[in-house]
Amino acid sequence: MKSPITGKEMKKMVKEDVLVFRKEEFPILYHYYLCEDSGEEFTDGALDTLNVMQAYNQYHTRYNLSLPG
Repeated sequence: MKSPITGKEMKKMVKEDVLVFRKEEFPILYHYYLCEDSGEEFTDGALDTLNVMQAYNQYHTRYNLSLPG
């Protein structure tokens, strides 16, 4: 993915984070792109889905709910 600020290719990064889902906190590995020149972090639709699905799956496991599909 290219930076919307500089137009340069960005590195795909991962860091530990906490995502709030349905008023509960879940630890996730947050995936993002880093613009090294500006220090800004960006995601796209695929990374947003990956990040949210981690919390979604943990929520379903915590409450013994079946996962779709």
